[in-house]
Amino acid sequence: MKNVLLRVQNLEVMYKTRNSFIKAVEGVTLEVGVNECVALIGESGSGKSTVANAILRILPENATISHGQIIFKNKNLLNLKEKEMRKIRGKEISMVFQDPHSYLNPVLKIGDQLTETIKTHNPHLTQKEILEKAIELLSVTRIPDPQKILDRYPHQLSGGMAQRVAIALALSSNPSLVIADEPTSSLDLTIQAQIMKLLKRLMETFKISILLITHDLSLVSNIADKVYVMYAGKIVEEDFMERLYKNPMHPYTTMLFEAVKKLQGISTSFNSIYESESTLELMGCKFSNRCPLVKPLCFRKPPPFLSIATGKKVLCWLYAQGDENEQV
Repeated sequence: MKNVLLRVQNLEVMYKTRNSFIKAVEGVTLEVGVNECVALIGESGSGKSTVANAILRILPENATISHGQIIFKNKNLLNLKEKEMRKIRGKEISMVFQDPHSYLNPVLKIGDQLTETIKTHNPHLTQKEILEKAIELLSVTRIPDPQKILDRYPHQLSGGMAQRVAIALALSSNPSLVIADEPTSSLDLTIQAQIMKLLKRLMETFKISILLITHDLSLVSNIADKVYVMYAGKIVEEDFMERLYKNPMHPYTTMLFEAVKKLQGISTSFNSIYESESTLELMGCKFSNRCPLVKPLCFRKPPPFLSIATGKKVLCWLYAQGDENEQV
């Protein structure tokens, strides 16, 4: 049995609007093991980043965690006071954000930002040791001439170089877990592949765990151990990476793979997954108005989350046993 580092259990997050509440995350359960990479995949608006922000407790003011637990190293983060949470946020759990240029301070040199972060988490180090560690972190992220980069401002760096700096910042506290939230979405394809290869190497070198959040299935095939597929606030399928690629079972997961093939110029039998109406008013499965395999039952009743095999679960009526009438 794997040693679990992070367990999110039955998480629900509500956003308050002017006239109502919107449930953005509904009953999400996932685990990240020690020295494991777990991918959380879904299209924009599915709730992925909300899960990440809930783990670090950096949700906006109009958001409320209405139910669930977030267990990290046997502590429920939702029960910690803010002072206790600050000892974990950015130190034991760090984050790599989507756009590095918006994350890095534009008026401070890279060296100032990196050394300040290192000093915050390592107050016992001398100024010389802090500088040496900064150069070392830039070196391990494969930044050429790190001494020169320390003297530059963020706007003087390319997107890929800035993201490497952001990764170096995330590693500066020697974290156990790095949450990478769409870390390559603003980069071109060549740089995306380089960043993913870098994350994999750093995971193995520093023995860290990674929760990788992305909408792109093609990015995670060589790094993720396990995948959770998210749609409309719910986990609809979870499986080990290798098996999911060979045998996706939920229609949404299948359509994600077909979308990748379509982008690669391979014909697909499904319509675009982005041609859909709102899922907010659906009484049954939230994917029913987009699903090519939909049944009448799917519109009437939420589907069960079924265990198909070890490590394999799917939220779908297609795999429920018995007649439709027996399930109502």
